[in-house]
Amino acid sequence: MCECEEGKCSCNEQSCRCESDNGCCEREYSKLDMFLYMAKGAKMELLKEKMKKRLEASHGKKFDRVADLIVDALLEQYKTEDEASKKRQELSEQLDKIFSEE
Repeated sequence: MCECEEGKCSCNEQSCRCESDNGCCEREYSKLDMFLYMAKGAKMELLKEKMKKRLEASHGKKFDRVADLIVDALLEQYKTEDEASKKRQELSEQLDKIFSEE
């Protein structure tokens, strides 16, 4: 069965390809091994969904407030970056104009 970390492995019916620091390794696995690997992944996904439900029930309102705060801050940062980019473009155009004058 594939022993790669999540996100660094791609498996199909015949083989499992693992990304590692040393490169890639390919191994042949039976259908049973692939189904067991899929079942392990499904188990982890189900556990993750259950945890999300519990967190939503116990901390959902607090997390909503945190999410609102962070998203608002991110949008403000984008606005500031956009304004800075426009200002930089204006300055660049003014410099080009000055240096293009004879």
